[in-house]
Amino acid sequence: MLRPRILLRSCFALIWLFCGLAVAAEPMTLLVIGDTGDCDTGGAAKVSAALRAQPDWQRGWLVEVGDLAYPVATRERLLECHEPHFEMFARRLAVPGNHDWYDPGAHGFFSLFPEPVPRAVALDERWVLWLLDSNLRDDAWDNQLRWLDKAAENAASHCVIAVWHHPRWSSGRRGGSAFVAPLWQRVAGAATFTLHGHDHHYESLRPIDQGGAAVATGTRSFIVGNGGATLYPAMEGHWDSTAVFGHWGFLRVDIEDDNYRWRAIDVDGETLDSGSGQCRPVGVSSGS
Repeated sequence: MLRPRILLRSCFALIWLFCGLAVAAEPMTLLVIGDTGDCDTGGAAKVSAALRAQPDWQRGWLVEVGDLAYPVATRERLLECHEPHFEMFARRLAVPGNHDWYDPGAHGFFSLFPEPVPRAVALDERWVLWLLDSNLRDDAWDNQLRWLDKAAENAASHCVIAVWHHPRWSSGRRGGSAFVAPLWQRVAGAATFTLHGHDHHYESLRPIDQGGAAVATGTRSFIVGNGGATLYPAMEGHWDSTAVFGHWGFLRVDIEDDNYRWRAIDVDGETLDSGSGQCRPVGVSSGS
């Protein structure tokens, strides 16, 4: 027969176990695409089919990193070239690209995604997306930087994923965009990873600091501009990349607790890049 003290300890252990199970975060999946709705290539239809071949695609978040239709993302062009392939996803988030802004005021984009950008979207109590617009200028740009500074103040211990269209660093044809340095300087070392498009290839970059050097305490970046538009060549390893390729496809990121795993998948269902990482909480130093 168990002694009362041993029995009490056993009860507390069971309570702790079940409470821990009750608050454990549900696994999440992000399905990331960019540079998609080009009616002249047929690539978006192939990417959509590959996404929907994932057995759990209906529970994933579809995250679009800009340039939803070509050459100008009017509402009509989006309804013709983009929505038939991606409107079936129940949970969609997007940031605008330059082709979205070629439509005055990005009217077509915001007719489909009316929520303001920038904004923060909490995936759970731990992980949050910062949706940003790298096309803004003048007062709107300055307001976004102030928003980002405030978001960083309020994101202590959160795992941040920052999303905007133009990558700061890229091995692609455009070679990265220096004008987004103010965004990068605010997220480097704070965000766990960033998501971009614009260059029409896939690339995963090692963690990078504010100045572009690969460091363990930096922020990892992914360029997912291979969602269906005409592909661009890329120079492998130009920015300390772990992988670069020019095939249509998407990025799958599976998140569980503080861990994430990624797979870059082409339209034939082949995994062409994969890896894993851990949350780097905002406001927590690398030595803590």
